[in-house]
Amino acid sequence: MFGFTSILRGRLLLVAMVLLSFACSNSEAPDFQSPPIIIFDIDTLRADHLGCYGYDRDTSPNIDTFAESAAVFEWTFAQGPNTPPSQTSILTSLYPSSHGRVVNNDVVAEEAETLAEVLSSAGYRTAAFVDGGQMAAGFGLEQGFEIYDDDGGGIEKIWPKVSAWIDRGLQSSAKPPAPFLLLIHCYDVHSPYEITPWRFRDRFVPDLSEVPPVSFSGRMSEVMAKTWKARDEDPPPQLGPTKLEYAKAIYDGGIRHVDARFGEMVRTLKENRLFNQSIIVVISDHGDSFQEHGALFHEQIYSPVTRIPMIIRFPESRLSGRLDPVVESIDLMPTLLDYTAIAIPETAQGRSLLPMLKGEEWTPKFAITESPYRGRRLGAASELFRLLLTKKPDESELFNYREDPLEQRDLTRTHHDQTRDLRLALEEWQEKVSATQWKKSKAGPLDSRTLKQLKVLGYID
Repeated sequence: MFGFTSILRGRLLLVAMVLLSFACSNSEAPDFQSPPIIIFDIDTLRADHLGCYGYDRDTSPNIDTFAESAAVFEWTFAQGPNTPPSQTSILTSLYPSSHGRVVNNDVVAEEAETLAEVLSSAGYRTAAFVDGGQMAAGFGLEQGFEIYDDDGGGIEKIWPKVSAWIDRGLQSSAKPPAPFLLLIHCYDVHSPYEITPWRFRDRFVPDLSEVPPVSFSGRMSEVMAKTWKARDEDPPPQLGPTKLEYAKAIYDGGIRHVDARFGEMVRTLKENRLFNQSIIVVISDHGDSFQEHGALFHEQIYSPVTRIPMIIRFPESRLSGRLDPVVESIDLMPTLLDYTAIAIPETAQGRSLLPMLKGEEWTPKFAITESPYRGRRLGAASELFRLLLTKKPDESELFNYREDPLEQRDLTRTHHDQTRDLRLALEEWQEKVSATQWKKSKAGPLDSRTLKQLKVLGYID
């Protein structure tokens, strides 16, 4: 008969053998010749609603933890206020006037070279799992991707396919494995906010002192859309403080929902020894307004819409820290290519941020935003001030966005020199960008699935 000591020794030996077997099976990390690149693109996410950008609600615990070992760009401005121009600028390093995708039915100009095309030519495998709608194939962003899955369905349906794709890639017998570009995009933070799963949707509602009646909470997106469509009335309709704070709370619940899946992605990458080998990016194309300037959603180019998060974690947490200079979303593509020693296309209008990250000499640059809406608007941000110019009529607003991040106090009457300098910067930018304004084209008839996605998002009635 075995005594208790013998049984205990046997069990400990069995546990040790299991742990050793697990360690042996997971000890070898994939040895990539170049770092994989993973872009987690959260559509409609404003920077100032993340904890790592100073928000007081606990919307983003996983992203905040990730940011602690990454490069966090404090002042990144998008090149457009809505999905078509801004997402295209991120993936081409071109201003909307150049890449040609400005309004909903535009297609990316043939001359534009995407990040996926450049990396594919350099031997990267490329895959995108996107949420359809304005990201659907047919608008041109699929260029260069071997896999471009635009079935959508939100992050709950997108993430399992991403996880399966990562697993299949790691099972490949290729030695060394080919590096990859993986784009993950979701609309879960985009309106209609109430589609967020219930376990996250009402997470921040208890913070409110008052909640609106069911006539609003049950039809929130419909009421908000009607309010927004009547914006040209005099006076324009407003939601009122109770409804507005409720909408913000539900929006924040959507952020917490996506953050949970981001945390799951980080755990998957760590389990597969990919986390410290990869370049991982968290970015958005634009934010949403909650009547900071009387507007809802994302038609305006004020900072609540155009200041976006851009967080880059390089392999082994190299080049981390908080970066204060103003940058643009078009700078992402050159930065990724520079780090991987791949030639940046001559057409790129952004620039690599590696010199800044390395503490080398850095020359400030204006951050430009353009929009065809509201009389055609342009924005130019220097290191301290941001000018918003409306072409028709010729009107301008100037803000010290560092001290006034919601851009509430117009300084044009008191800061004449700064207004003049930024106007000149916009004129020079327009002359420069006009040299690469390629011929525009429109998308063909959209399939029923894309039309349904666009309808849910509020782009078509």
